[in-house]
Amino acid sequence: MANGFSRSIISQAVALAMVGAARKCECIKGAMVASPLLAEAEKELFVKMLARLDDRRKNGSDTLSDEEIASLFTFVYAKAAEAVTNLVNNQPNHFELLGMLDGKVPLYADERLTGYFKKLDLATECAQAYVDWHAENAANEQLQAYDPMLPLFEALKWCFRLSCTAAVEKLEADGKVVPGV
Repeated sequence: MANGFSRSIISQAVALAMVGAARKCECIKGAMVASPLLAEAEKELFVKMLARLDDRRKNGSDTLSDEEIASLFTFVYAKAAEAVTNLVNNQPNHFELLGMLDGKVPLYADERLTGYFKKLDLATECAQAYVDWHAENAANEQLQAYDPMLPLFEALKWCFRLSCTAAVEKLEADGKVVPGV
């Protein structure tokens, strides 16, 4: 790789599946939110999540159940609301991994977001879109050659970004100014 970049059709396909899920449930209205602070929050969260799953792998558990995959989507969805709340309140992120794999995900966010996020189906739609996409592409040689965590985390990354967008849109609709977006 002369330029240090590569292209992944698998990653692009997973991203499209997540965006399609968000459009299907009409959870976002406009363009995706772009914020350096939310990008840093995403990086911090995903490094912690990957480390937790790496520890799990080292202890002999290589696979995730459907329930654990669903929990991961709910987890990043909740953490997106938390990250947007922290951005608005000019607070640092302190992402805890409680509930990451057991479905008991706490939601530490602005109360407007907590109520709103409990009504949205974005995490469920993204999880289902990922499971469907993976099943439809199971015979794909490129996908078979990948570490299974790569497409999953690509989907989770997009779920996080879409969830941040939904959170910002909700707060802005309520008249709240969200700095840096």
